[in-house]
Amino acid sequence: MSEILWSLRARSAAKARKSFLRGEADGLHDLRVALRRAEATAGALGKRRVEERARRLVRSLSDLRQLEVDRGFLSRIRELGRIPENVAGTLDARWSVEYADGSERAARIAGGRKMRRLEKRMRRLARRSRNGSVESVERLERERERLEERLVPPPEDASDRRMHRFRIAVKRARYLAEDLAASGAGGLENRIAREKELQDALGRWNDLRLFRGRLQAIRSEAEESGTVVLAGELDPVIAALEGTLSSARREVFAAANRFARVLPFLERSA
Repeated sequence: MSEILWSLRARSAAKARKSFLRGEADGLHDLRVALRRAEATAGALGKRRVEERARRLVRSLSDLRQLEVDRGFLSRIRELGRIPENVAGTLDARWSVEYADGSERAARIAGGRKMRRLEKRMRRLARRSRNGSVESVERLERERERLEERLVPPPEDASDRRMHRFRIAVKRARYLAEDLAASGAGGLENRIAREKELQDALGRWNDLRLFRGRLQAIRSEAEESGTVVLAGELDPVIAALEGTLSSARREVFAAANRFARVLPFLERSA
């Protein structure tokens, strides 16, 4: 029931916040996931203020998370020798400063009043829901069914924007399926596993796309400022990433085709 869900959301948010503030490796990622889950649960159960608060907090941490991901990609291609060492060193120094500055700001957000108020609000909702409610499960089911209509995989020539919207829909649908499972609904394990597989593939594609986009922006900036050597050295790196990105995109559609075969609403309409 909703008591269980709000208790889970409050505990997850508090645990992830503390993990991030302790400087643990996955702390930022876990905090954003906890907030995204809170956003999805609140949206389905009609708690708009909680939904909006969680969404704003996620957005305030998004740039730092993407920089964290980009630094990871840079480290890997540097180890593989896919980028000139002088270019890697320049980017690493630049991004390290940006990350340090962003981390300070993110720590203030994670330890700030808005975050604590959100956790307090979710704990309060858990206490108010202790008698349980069939209505909360029905709300989750309705929202889950509504989202299922958006889970038809896009065509292979879909724009990045459309694929991004599909990624968000898959993620939110999976979170609601897990909410339903936590509320006692059965038979969702296979569906959740399929959606996680697809979400992971979409996440890899999106991370690579944004990493390549950051390099392209730096290349354009270097060209405009007259730093033609840096621009020229980035060109082959960006070109090489195109193939990696195309491969990630193919993986998305392979996972999407497997996923489409088990979509329940397609089965109902067959």
